[in-house]
Formats: sequence, structure tokens, C-alpha cells
Amino acid sequence: MNKFINQIRKYVWIKSLLYIIFGLFFLFEPDATLDIFIITLASFVAAFGVINIIGYLWQRNRIDDPGFGLPVGILQLIIATIIMILAKPLLAFLPIVLGITLMVLGITRIVQSIRNRQFVNVSPIPFIIYGVLLAVVGAILAFNPYITILVVLRLFGGTMVVMAIMEMVMAWEWRK
Repeated sequence: MNKFINQIRKYVWIKSLLYIIFGLFFLFEPDATLDIFIITLASFVAAFGVINIIGYLWQRNRIDDPGFGLPVGILQLIIATIIMILAKPLLAFLPIVLGITLMVLGITRIVQSIRNRQFVNVSPIPFIIYGVLLAVVGAILAFNPYITILVVLRLFGGTMVVMAIMEMVMAWEWRK
């Protein structure tokens, strides 16, 4: 049992170190890390496409019905190409949609808080502030989508570093 716990502890340290490395990349170089992630994902899908095509060609001579390896492989190669071409525009489009949604929700919240004032002793100001904050965050997302993605990636990197540190502390505590 002690050997098992030591092995888990060793993997926690390795995982934590990888979290710190990737977290620092996301934190300090989010644009390059995003590019590497897109290229890696597209390469992964393309590799499976090539494997399916090779498997189809290999089985074609040995089996009467080699299956769907060729169309699936071609589809995977097309998807890999689409990922390489459209990943960044799609990522840039997502904050625009979220930003417009938040702006509409914020403006709706402001109008509702002014219009639906039912009690004299309840101030609508906190709800108005909430609506304004929603609208401002929505505007930032809608009018600056690419920078928003980089900020989110930086937050993700910082979270990974904090998670790694916490796991290392927990592994240190397990040792005791």
C-alpha cells in the first residue's frame, strides 16, 4: 500500500510540473500557445485521417468489404484543414456573440430595475449597477474579441499554475 501511495505522489509531482509549464506558457505567451494548440489539434485529427486511409488501403486487398475507413479518413483530413483555417475566426466570433448577449441582458436588467420598482424602501441602484456592469463587460467582449480570448487564456494559465502549486502542497502534506 505504501508503494502505491508513493507512486501516486510521484505522478502528482509530474502532473504538477506539467501544469506549471503549460500554465506559464498560457500566462506569458497566450497567442503562441493558442497557435501551438490549434496546430496540435489539427495534426492529431489529420494523423487519424491518414491512419484510417492507410487502414482502408491495407484491408481493401484482404477483405471483401473494407468498411468506411476511406470516407472517414478523408473527412478527418477535411476537418483538420477546417480547424487550421477557421479556428481563430471561430474563437474570435464567440466573444462577439457572448458580448452582444451580455449587453442585451444588461440593458434589459437596467430597464427592468427602473420599471419594476415595487417597494419604496428597496433601492433599484444595485440592480442598475449590475445591469451597467453586464453591458460594459458585453461591450468589451463584443468590440475586442481577440484580446478577450488572450486574457481568458492568461487566466487559464494562471489557474493552472495555482492548481499545480496546490497539488504540490497536497503531495507534500501526504508525505507527512
